[in-house]
Amino acid sequence: MRRDSTRTTALHAAFCAALAACAGLAFWLPALRATHGDWPAPLDDVFIHFDFARAAASGHPFSWIAGQGYSSGETSPLYAFVLSAGYAIGFRGYFLGVWAALVAVASVTVAMRSLREWTAPAPAWTAWVAAPMLVCVGVVDWSLYSGMEVALAVAVLSRALVSAKRTQHALPAARAGAQWALGVWGALLVWTRPEAAVIVAPLAVVAARAARSQSPWAALGRAGLPGALATVSVLGLNWVMTGDAQSAGARLKLLGNNPFYSDVDRARELVLNLFYFVWKSCADQLGASPRLAWLLPGLALCAVAERRSRALAVAALSSGALYTLIVSFNGAARHQNFRYYAPALALLLFGATLGVAAIARSRGRKAAPLLALIAVLSAASRAQSQVTFFTAASKNIHDQQVSIGAQLRAMTPGSAVILVGDAGAIPYFSRRRAIDALGLGGYFGLPLVVAAPHGEAATVELLQRLAPGDRPTHLALYPNWFPGITSAFGRELARVTIDDNVICGGPAKVIYSADFASLDRDKPPSGEVLDELDVADVISEKAHAYASAAPAGGWTTMSFRRGVFDAGRITPEGARERFLLRRRPDDTVLVVRTDDASNTATLIAGEARIALRPEYAGSDAWIELRARLPAGTDSVAIEATRGALRDFHVWVIAAR
Repeated sequence: MRRDSTRTTALHAAFCAALAACAGLAFWLPALRATHGDWPAPLDDVFIHFDFARAAASGHPFSWIAGQGYSSGETSPLYAFVLSAGYAIGFRGYFLGVWAALVAVASVTVAMRSLREWTAPAPAWTAWVAAPMLVCVGVVDWSLYSGMEVALAVAVLSRALVSAKRTQHALPAARAGAQWALGVWGALLVWTRPEAAVIVAPLAVVAARAARSQSPWAALGRAGLPGALATVSVLGLNWVMTGDAQSAGARLKLLGNNPFYSDVDRARELVLNLFYFVWKSCADQLGASPRLAWLLPGLALCAVAERRSRALAVAALSSGALYTLIVSFNGAARHQNFRYYAPALALLLFGATLGVAAIARSRGRKAAPLLALIAVLSAASRAQSQVTFFTAASKNIHDQQVSIGAQLRAMTPGSAVILVGDAGAIPYFSRRRAIDALGLGGYFGLPLVVAAPHGEAATVELLQRLAPGDRPTHLALYPNWFPGITSAFGRELARVTIDDNVICGGPAKVIYSADFASLDRDKPPSGEVLDELDVADVISEKAHAYASAAPAGGWTTMSFRRGVFDAGRITPEGARERFLLRRRPDDTVLVVRTDDASNTATLIAGEARIALRPEYAGSDAWIELRARLPAGTDSVAIEATRGALRDFHVWVIAAR
């Protein structure tokens, strides 16, 4: 009997590995033909993981590029370290993608193998029928085999689910150990996807409810505390290294961090994300028709209906719902083929397998395999569109992003610094220092991710802070994303244009040589400067507690006068910008730089309202608006009283 059990276990493991590999090959083989044999990746973000993995393998963990300092842009540190192991043993260049594929196959195999315990007790065939359910949904497979961290996250999730089940059946002496095991898997899950904290909590509740005669609070702590500490460790490390607990991805993408969204705008985007996920992902991918799309969720609800599986099913489905909700606060959630939602759909599939087991234990057990087969075939019938999309996206990334990276390596010296808007393939294949204009990659602590939501003018203000030798020598940007930077500071050298773009930020990406000499020509007004606020420079603004008219104003802009660059903000008529003065002795003058004197503005200091008077320095020069500051004032506002105020710089100077 033991020999048969061992043989069955080995056969099931081989079946799961073969099924996981075949599902991956269904996506990889067509894409390999499209990329002419180079390993395919349908997202540039795949190569962001590769960048972090390469840096970690070279002794610079938590760095986007070795030597450029800490970056919070890697939201899946566990995955980066797994990839770095492959890089260290020789999987480099395109071959790191092969290592990622091996990790994906192994991860999906682990998840399928976990079903034997997850669905027990049930007939032996249940685990065999349930395994294909994890790879029957094309939109999930797209993410599992993309090279992103999703497959690893699903593997860790499967072990966390099994650990939660073990806490239900552990003997009293072993119960604490089972709860700690769940906690460890929860911590690993959080280090794979930060949003997974909302999955850890319901599973910890399962452990607490199963504590029986022992303390449920102690059980909750053992099962939930490691995940909480894992979350805090990431936030704390970010805070220590950058002064901001949020990761760069959260800072850039969360709806709450967009300064130009009102609460109504954020609510609308949240609803749209949820709507598109349900309509385009769930309804379109879970079944051959809208009616059949309800079969997988219906199977999951069958698990809720059965007393034996209810607690685990509720935990899986509720955590999936919470995960969906929190992901929907991501402004990019409905893009990149809904990859952020993949773990939530995986939880639904785990729930569906639990439902098949529940039916197999009921009076309707004869219908269980038929229902599972119909569910798998129905969902799988929609997968071809995902294979086609995977192929097209991989071709786009290969022909544009990878090509640009290879060209930069061939045409630039090793000392080149590239300003990029996509932080993945270009630095990975160019092997050059790079500055990510969106801030997902780190560059010596410069808060580019804080500036990016404010627009490219705010990004240039931070580049102005760099020594000339540390500034970009080249640009690799979409001109439609960065029209100001590319037109003002770039000279086109090469261009890559792709046909049938489905995933890139634009059909044309351009390589430019860069000239930022105009950033060094600025001069303050004459007189002793006592304080300076560089408007649109997020560091200077933070130091002065600057508040723009956002969301209904405060838009950034850039301008040149006699070859001198400056960036600023636009305050609409009737609105105000506010800030604090850090050093303001009595008898001082406030000077505001603008490039348009046709509109008027008023300085508000306490109860005083003082008109700002323009002073001209000749045609095509910067215009200075001046007003004497009342004594004892350190908090001021500037109101646009007629037309919009274009404020580029503020100085406090000693009165003459």
